[in-house]
Amino acid sequence: MRCRAARIGAAFGCWLALAACAAAEEEGASALECFTVAQTREKIAQHGLADPAGVLRQTGAEKKGQPLAARLCRNGEVFIYDITVLHRDGRVESVPINAANGKPHHAQGAPAKGER
Repeated sequence: MRCRAARIGAAFGCWLALAACAAAEEEGASALECFTVAQTREKIAQHGLADPAGVLRQTGAEKKGQPLAARLCRNGEVFIYDITVLHRDGRVESVPINAANGKPHHAQGAPAKGER
């Protein structure tokens, strides 16, 4: 009887964790919408966005790391490239770049690095 109660408790705990993850994903999804490769091509053509390959190379050079991937997302009305960079020490960094102008994207109201 004790084992059965423990299994039920563990199963319920797992279910709660999964439900919390799903709720967090839904909440995050409403704030940031990311696109497939085909959709990205479409958005670049429609909105005159910066070339993702150029932005990828530039970001890798600026961060002194190996650029791995670029993903186009939209946060409200702003298109952002989420650039993934691998640093020499093994760290992986996600760098948000404004897709319209190719410059670093700063959250609204947050000062740029070095500005205060």
